[in-house]
Amino acid sequence: MKNLYAGTALAILAFASAFTTDAFAQEATLLSGKIVSSTGSPLAGIPIKAQRTGSNILVSVYSNARGEYSFPMWSDLTPGTYNVAIELPDFEHVKKDAVAIAAGKPIKADFTLKSKPVAYSDATASEIIAGLPGTDHQKVLFAQCSNCHSLQWVLRNPRTKEEWVSLVARMAGRAARNDTPGTYAFSQKAMIEPLADYLASIRGPNSTGKIPFKQRPRPTDEASTNLVVTEYALLRGGQREVYMLRGDARFVWPHDVIVDKDYAYYTDHFSYVLGRMDRKTGEVKETEFPLAPGAGRDEMGGDGRPGNPGGGAHELAFDHQGNVLVGMDKATVKYNSTTGKFTTWASGDSMFGVDPKGNVWHFEGGENLTMIDTSSDTLKRTMFPIPKNSGIYDLDTDSKGRTHFYIWREGKIGIFDPKTLQYANYDVPTPKAGPRRGQIDAQDRLWTTEFFAGQVLMFDPDKKQLKEYPLINGAKPYTAPYALPYSLSVDNKNQHLWTNDFSSSRIYRIDMNTGKSTEYMTPSNYEVRYFKVEENVPRPTVWIPAYRPPAKLVKMQMR
Repeated sequence: MKNLYAGTALAILAFASAFTTDAFAQEATLLSGKIVSSTGSPLAGIPIKAQRTGSNILVSVYSNARGEYSFPMWSDLTPGTYNVAIELPDFEHVKKDAVAIAAGKPIKADFTLKSKPVAYSDATASEIIAGLPGTDHQKVLFAQCSNCHSLQWVLRNPRTKEEWVSLVARMAGRAARNDTPGTYAFSQKAMIEPLADYLASIRGPNSTGKIPFKQRPRPTDEASTNLVVTEYALLRGGQREVYMLRGDARFVWPHDVIVDKDYAYYTDHFSYVLGRMDRKTGEVKETEFPLAPGAGRDEMGGDGRPGNPGGGAHELAFDHQGNVLVGMDKATVKYNSTTGKFTTWASGDSMFGVDPKGNVWHFEGGENLTMIDTSSDTLKRTMFPIPKNSGIYDLDTDSKGRTHFYIWREGKIGIFDPKTLQYANYDVPTPKAGPRRGQIDAQDRLWTTEFFAGQVLMFDPDKKQLKEYPLINGAKPYTAPYALPYSLSVDNKNQHLWTNDFSSSRIYRIDMNTGKSTEYMTPSNYEVRYFKVEENVPRPTVWIPAYRPPAKLVKMQMR
């Protein structure tokens, strides 16, 4: 929603014959060059985009400290005709159409960029929050508003304190009736007035409407620019609109993604289709699937939030036969990619775990952990009661069949062992941190984001150990830049975690052993709700859906 596309085209673009700098001598390339400012200084961390003519595939690389960039031969930039562009909010756009790239004939494209002020409409949520007055507590609450829409949308009109209370309560939905003191979520009774007070102080009836913001520097170090990004535009992908509430039925809202060697599959949060993208051609196909009686979104308004986001299709997983499993409210769907057949069970949830036998585990009815036998086309389920809690966001099942719970409204991690019928939960070290979504690693350790605290958490159920790492090196919980990591995925082979800051165009790779974090800026602004590491590939690779229009699937590869 907070896109990086802005401005008008103005630059010098020069093309020459075959060219390879010393920096790229070890890596063959079809397209390379240098990026400098209008004063001739090299510019680092600049994403260069190459869009193949007539294709939905766009490939980006970044300039290094010397301003040099190159597209490696192993990337998805192959011989053909391309539009090459640099589109950033703080520089005037540059573009060259119909650039012919041929095998064995590398091309050089040098850019000179002219800086310009960033427009308010291009500011990310993180940049708006950085420019506003307020306490850490107020800013952590306000940052959450970017989950459903831009902060520009929130601050568009001035309101009285009473009007802000009404609006915040409406956005919180039914959760506004309850208190959950174990979380920092704004969507609870005790937080409605404090957030409304803050909003009235910055956008009350006498405010000017001129909202300050502070541009966040892009990462420019070698590690942060050593990335190749491939974007695949989706059907119904749409275009950026600053004042758009999520759920607009004109567009697709890709929530989760999984990949095999041929295809990437995705769910649409606001329609019941299974999307499939051919990894070679980029061709996208969407297939509607049947709903079980009573499943899916509540047509009467669900949990009361605008846009009715509850109940949509969310998580995806492969079973042991390579079938695709889809989770949603009150149903689980299986897709057989060989026969094209869908099987639907009238039991399920948005997020679920898969055990070593391929059975689906999900939370049901507020106090039951349910196992679905996926080998049967008819519903065969077993229920295990667990202690009530104030709100589970996600769950996953490990290689021993134990299910781990992300109890985000209580700041706890829970675990249930069906062999012993034992349940236990553990407080996360940082109070109210909000464990949200994550993944279990090859050692059966749970890794999860702490959404409100800007951290990731490791839980080792065998050692009963919990350990936290900041998303941003050296950052303290609940402090600037108020990062909101939504989900993560584990790279077991390379011992990395991949996660994001929901409030900015930033992706993070964290070393699982040292906790050291590397920050990447995305080529354009993605709203990210899921990560999926692709295992057993030559280089570290992660897939993400860009949720908000322009919607796309994105593959990130380290060089």
